[in-house]
Amino acid sequence: MKTVLCDINFILDIFLEREPFYAPAARIFGMIEAKHLKGFLCANSFPTLFYILAKKLKRDKAMKVLEKVRIVFRVASVDEKVIDLSLASDFIDFEDAVQCYSAVNAKVECLITRNKTDYVTDILAIMSPEEFLAAIAA
Repeated sequence: MKTVLCDINFILDIFLEREPFYAPAARIFGMIEAKHLKGFLCANSFPTLFYILAKKLKRDKAMKVLEKVRIVFRVASVDEKVIDLSLASDFIDFEDAVQCYSAVNAKVECLITRNKTDYVTDILAIMSPEEFLAAIAA
């Protein structure tokens, strides 16, 4: 079974129904929900997701979204190793480094993001939702 880590924008695209990004993200979410893929979110994504969703959807709805997401996704840990690797990395955005090394630590095969240029690395496959869908269809 393929394993993927999805970034924050992936979840926001679904639950805020952001077009034109909604459909491919929702399709992958459905595959994870149906257990055709094993999906992970970085542990530090949950507080950030709550903060953004609560501003858009209100607190109660944001909590319901996170509960749903937690049922569907496994949590990729952020530990000392992930932080140390992130601090020593060449990533411009520290959060992206943490997500990348959290994904590596969880031994996922691919990180799915719309912001591929933020992840300049050769330690992990980085794909957009559309690229990932095309790759698994091939």
